[in-house]
Amino acid sequence: MPESVVVLFGGKSCENEVSVITGTMAANILRGRYEVFPVYIAQSGAMFTGEELFSPAAFRGADPAKKFRPAVFADGALCALHGRRLRALCRPACALNCCHGMGGEDGAVSGLLDLNGIPNASPDLAGSALFMDKALTKLFAKALGIRTAPYFRLGEAEYKKRGAFALKCAERLGYPVIVKPNRLGSSIGVTVAHTRAELALALECAFAYDTAAIAEQYLPDRREINCAAYRAGGEIVVSPCEEPKTRNAFLTFKDKYFDGGKEEHGDFPADLPQEISEKVRAYTKLLYRRAALRGIVRADFLLSGGEVYFNEMNTVPGSLGWYFFCDRLRDFPQVLAAVLEQGIQDAQRRNSKRLLKNSGILTAIAGAGAKRR
Repeated sequence: MPESVVVLFGGKSCENEVSVITGTMAANILRGRYEVFPVYIAQSGAMFTGEELFSPAAFRGADPAKKFRPAVFADGALCALHGRRLRALCRPACALNCCHGMGGEDGAVSGLLDLNGIPNASPDLAGSALFMDKALTKLFAKALGIRTAPYFRLGEAEYKKRGAFALKCAERLGYPVIVKPNRLGSSIGVTVAHTRAELALALECAFAYDTAAIAEQYLPDRREINCAAYRAGGEIVVSPCEEPKTRNAFLTFKDKYFDGGKEEHGDFPADLPQEISEKVRAYTKLLYRRAALRGIVRADFLLSGGEVYFNEMNTVPGSLGWYFFCDRLRDFPQVLAAVLEQGIQDAQRRNSKRLLKNSGILTAIAGAGAKRR
């Protein structure tokens, strides 16, 4: 009988629907090779499972709570609610996280899996949380000697108290300025500002999605360059570079999800000097290795004035970045199988380490208390 694999998707963020696309794709292409259990996380945080979750069409319309079977993880098992009783469906050999954005890609799902002792084929809690935070991501890259665009981080509470001063600090970057929610993806809430009035509106837009924002210098004549990586057999595999295309000031949500695939609006491999291509690939590998990542990730870079700038890391890339490694989607299950196996091996190594399950402190305290009485 094939091993059981749980594929989680959805999540609490506004990227829930994007995640449904990624998750149902992954769940379907793994069927046959594994016994796959799709788990949908609604924006309420409730979890559901069932055969119908393999189809994106199932998510149109009604409230998930009225359509799908409630699910929970308990003692290392995926359980579903049958009437008033929980029934264990499987003890997953591994899980794959396909949740984009906060409440999923930020380490929340990784923490849930860790608590339940379920091997995880996606980045762990620490790596996920690090790269979900754009400001922390830049600090990490800087510590590795990787250039990033000049930026300014601004908290919503600080902005409300000292708005004029905050705008003045952000303006030191020079216009135009690109403003982003600090912990969000898919280009949601991203705006380019050319004046103080536009900057104020851009920050308000970003604060509608997060409690912090970053204002970043919009690099002149910039080109967006992407590179993906995963680990299998203990070795980091790095893809060729991609250059997505857009007529806009940056790659928008519409560019990413409504305007077709790579053949229509991107160059893969990107037309780059070999020196630049190798630098991007080397930086991707360095970031992956030093953050001790796992699973498939996509590193986004900017090329301006002949310099390479690291932009951000997507620890759950859209469609899991399958086209970076395969010409055809039907070849992607082999890559995912290698990623899942690496997740299982990593869990086995962690579980082999000594764990102090009981320090004896509570027993000692109880004994001392009894003696005093």
